[in-house]
Amino acid sequence: MNIYKLTPRNPGSTVWGGSNFKGALLVRAKESDNALRMARLKYKTTQLHMIDSQETAYGPWTGANTDFEYVTDSKYSIDGDEEILEEIT
Repeated sequence: MNIYKLTPRNPGSTVWGGSNFKGALLVRAKESDNALRMARLKYKTTQLHMIDSQETAYGPWTGANTDFEYVTDSKYSIDGDEEILEEIT
């Protein structure tokens, strides 16, 4: 597993109306796509929001809207199940 830090690229964008959390996340996942999928599922909102492009139709936690980096100095272990470890506001 890896520890990823997911950061909204432009949290002021209208597309982020589709998420009830707009801060950074630490996520343990096998791949970055899995980390993004977990964020989409956990933070999706039923609020209507403006869709900027076809890529954002599935929610803002996508590669088009989110930067990610590998975290190597995390207080969290790389061993364990895939999960969202921490919300960073």
